[in-house]
Amino acid sequence: MKKRNIPFGYQYQNGVITTHPQEAAVLNRIFSEYQNGLSLLNIADRLNAENVEYQPGVTGWNKSRIMRLIEDERYTGKGGFPVISDERTHQAMVEIKAQKNTQHGTDRRSEIFHIDVPVICPTCGGEMVRRHDSRFKKCQQRWICSNAECHTVIHKADSDLLHDITVLLNRAIVNPELVQIPVIDDSMSVQTLKAENEIARTLDTLDYDKNTLRKKMLECASLRYADIDSTPYIAHRLKATLADAEPLSVFSLALFKRTVQAIHLGKDGTVSIKVINDQMVGKDDEYATDSEYSAESSAENPGENQHS
Repeated sequence: MKKRNIPFGYQYQNGVITTHPQEAAVLNRIFSEYQNGLSLLNIADRLNAENVEYQPGVTGWNKSRIMRLIEDERYTGKGGFPVISDERTHQAMVEIKAQKNTQHGTDRRSEIFHIDVPVICPTCGGEMVRRHDSRFKKCQQRWICSNAECHTVIHKADSDLLHDITVLLNRAIVNPELVQIPVIDDSMSVQTLKAENEIARTLDTLDYDKNTLRKKMLECASLRYADIDSTPYIAHRLKATLADAEPLSVFSLALFKRTVQAIHLGKDGTVSIKVINDQMVGKDDEYATDSEYSAESSAENPGENQHS
């Protein structure tokens, strides 16, 4: 790939370096998104997804390229280049970079890092990614949609997220009978019926080939197995798991992994969970109708440990 002979964001006009309007707009977008908490990789992915060119006919955005642009002081007017970004913005990005380099202090053993189910965006249904920013005092965690065309950002502290999930799990634990058990569907697929009919026709002949028949019977058995509906079994297993569980006073990663397949965040930070039988458990659903049990009430019960 041919290298640029002038920094991104600039162009030559009549032998003079001037600002390139379209590229300058991309730079300001990059600087804004970085300050708003997007990672270098997220920014690069969005630019590549939108086919934003780094130079004519070339995209190829990556973390290193984005970081070089963020670190380049020429955009503040250094070296005689026209100003694209002010010194205050540049300094803010330098501070963000320094703070991001302090992530070694993060406790990766924390339960939040072991939640491996998707967190779903309320705007587009895409998967969200967690970001931590120690600059914010009130709430240092944010969930950002990974969809390049969606810019949804939800502030949700780790402790609040785990607490809300615990409350929802407790509502399911004290109401396991609300697990919906679907009716078993014994019907066979068209392919299975066709295979069984072929076997019956083969048996009606006098000189059928036993090896061919054996192969058809194995294929039919495989199709019959594929026809078995596993959803009633999954629902029964979920119901049994909830019935055996004790109400939680703190988040249980083990129970979470056995029962939950996705987390849904609302734009206001509310939490719902999709359990393994595809049922939703949320603040306003039927699980909440018969019990007001919560993590706080468990902590108040005699014999329970107190939690701040």
